[in-house]
Amino acid sequence: MRTPIAKLSVAAALAMVALLGIHFVRVTSNRVWAAVLGKVRNMDTCVYRMRTIETAGPRPDGFEFATQTETTIYRSDAYGTLDETYRNGELFTRYYRLLQQRQRIGICYPLEQYMRGPLSDAQIQEYHRKHPKQMVAGILEADYIELGEDVYEGTRTAGVELCDPGAFFDERVEMDDFTVRLWIDVSTQLPVVVQMSSVPRGCTQRTTIVADEFQWGVPLPASLFEPNIPAHFTLDTWANSHLDSTPETAPAEAFAADTQAEPYLSDFDHLTLPDLRGLVLLDTDVSVPGANVRLLSHGEIWALQDAFMAEWPSFEEVRDQLARELQDKLSIDGLNVDELVAAGIALRERFWERVGCLSPSSYPYAYAARIVTEMAHARASDDPAVTDQFVESICTSEVNGTWNEDSSLRVWNPVYSGLLTDLRLGQFARLKDRVAQGYVPTWKDYVRLHDLAILLSSDCKDYDQAASVVEWMIAQVSTAGWTYYLPSLTEMEEAYSAGQGYKTGMFMYGPDSFPEEFRYSRRVFSFQGPRERSKRLLPVHLRHLKGW
Repeated sequence: MRTPIAKLSVAAALAMVALLGIHFVRVTSNRVWAAVLGKVRNMDTCVYRMRTIETAGPRPDGFEFATQTETTIYRSDAYGTLDETYRNGELFTRYYRLLQQRQRIGICYPLEQYMRGPLSDAQIQEYHRKHPKQMVAGILEADYIELGEDVYEGTRTAGVELCDPGAFFDERVEMDDFTVRLWIDVSTQLPVVVQMSSVPRGCTQRTTIVADEFQWGVPLPASLFEPNIPAHFTLDTWANSHLDSTPETAPAEAFAADTQAEPYLSDFDHLTLPDLRGLVLLDTDVSVPGANVRLLSHGEIWALQDAFMAEWPSFEEVRDQLARELQDKLSIDGLNVDELVAAGIALRERFWERVGCLSPSSYPYAYAARIVTEMAHARASDDPAVTDQFVESICTSEVNGTWNEDSSLRVWNPVYSGLLTDLRLGQFARLKDRVAQGYVPTWKDYVRLHDLAILLSSDCKDYDQAASVVEWMIAQVSTAGWTYYLPSLTEMEEAYSAGQGYKTGMFMYGPDSFPEEFRYSRRVFSFQGPRERSKRLLPVHLRHLKGW
């Protein structure tokens, strides 16, 4: 709106209006708003646009992360809904909720996949609860305040504001901030736009939802709600078959318990990390302020990362100088394996404190972490946990390729098809020897092997060797308890045997983690990043613990 009124008292709002010389005409009344509610409740169809903007920040480092999706929604009380979501102006998905058939069907056009599932009673109730007329009723039946008149896209409107989340959410949902505004067309007395902004209690992310471009009571034929799935699209079996991760066998139960007790990269959590906050390397100016940038998509985040990293010297260019500085300042030659690993973890944390790959001055700390964890690996090459730390340090400052929408123009990083693959191959060889002697593989072993399969297929294009790794993993399913991952392992093996690529993740992220989560992608799936992030990562086979 051109004259937005923030959460002020009525007196403060009127004072602001007087100060600006703006005069609202009070054309609305309780009777008018009651008429609006009555009209909306009698509408059995509507079409509207829904925009969702999720924003994390602005952060102390100067970055604000935001994503925006735009969806056109067709609603019919008789047939259900059709949601059409667009990205960059192109149709991305169609999602149907079909009331008469009690089905939900989703079609993803870029992936050429679709999903199909039943529409439960709870989902049907949710469908009715999220209807725009219920949103309007939630506002107008609560203790709203009138905002006066404004102009929205050429239409004369009148608005109300509500700051009580209880009108929309269960009492268990607590908010640090909540505002919803409704604006109606003064001439038709029908809603023109609904704007809702909220920050859940303790959350760092703001969600803003804007519903506008309403068409009330327009005819919506039954044919609109008949999904047309292209013949060559494939069924996404993973989406339908992997929602329940509750262990069903004793090995699977043991596998889940092991995962919780010993998370990936947890082997050195007991170490006291050195305080490196005052450490300066390569004469880097650590006083350089962060950029004030709003990043709206994964492409923007990756492009900005690439711009910063392109200005960094390569690891090989500064390795010798860094090693000398580390010896002078930390006496690294005299450190044992645990002390080297602890120094590597502390150096990585310093890198992330310096904004990671979105900084011109963070790289010395990631490079230094790589040096000290490589030293630890050289002294304990048979210890898979030490190798994991070396892998994490390499990936901290090395992404698998530069960002470009045209994949043929991307520059791929040879460290992934070279050093990283060799490190995981070495772990695999030692693991097979241990299993032959009666050892039962763990969650950490699954993580390492999954990395290896993806590295071999995606980076090395060695599909035969990738298939052999996955075949070995499948053979361990029953004893190791990897039952949950068997469908994806089977699909991976079939794809690799056919000379095709296949990717599937291992960790889930919290509902408020994107878009900032894109900062850590373009790396092996095992990558953890800052320790605080690592604590929030949830292995997919434990999703039942969160209800995700």
